[in-house]
Amino acid sequence: MSRPLAAIRCLAIGLALQAALAACAMALEEHKDERAKIKACEASLCALVVKRTPRDGAFACKLSKTWAKNDIKKGSASGKIGWGFGDARCSVDLKLSRAQIVEVLTSPKATLYFPEHAVTCDVERDGSVTPVTLRLAPKVEFKNGRAAKAWINLKHVDGPATLKGLAFTVAKLEDRIGIFHKPLINALNKQLHEKCPKVASAR
Repeated sequence: MSRPLAAIRCLAIGLALQAALAACAMALEEHKDERAKIKACEASLCALVVKRTPRDGAFACKLSKTWAKNDIKKGSASGKIGWGFGDARCSVDLKLSRAQIVEVLTSPKATLYFPEHAVTCDVERDGSVTPVTLRLAPKVEFKNGRAAKAWINLKHVDGPATLKGLAFTVAKLEDRIGIFHKPLINALNKQLHEKCPKVASAR
């Protein structure tokens, strides 16, 4: 996983992308404020992870991430999934209970339940950009403050049959077999326990 926000990106946008996605003349361009928003969200998350306060209210971020076709191919190949499309961009309005985040980090065993989120994606396909919307409610099991297991829990997909079929196929394989599981869990724990202390101390 690349820099900022493995915890958020993997569980919201990244999980959705891996579930939905496995060449066009014009590539999707990264939004000009994309990286800044990801970095700001990471800083907010890390402050909560390290300080464990405030515990009231919701942790919320509006995120967007653009992936180049070749990056998607590399990621999907690691899980033996083919990718025959172009670039992709996904966006999500992420909301999580602050109290629940602190609980999973401080309890011997706890599960972080994401409320159902809509993830909207634009995928380059057949010379044009195709919209895809996924509804998913991931959950992550924690043991002694470290992520141990994750589920995509894909609920619904609006989009072309090819992408819809791929989304449900990969989501089922991930939830039952864990084809992307190890790198996802490793990235999440690295973000929470290695990167976040550094980010929080730099503020």
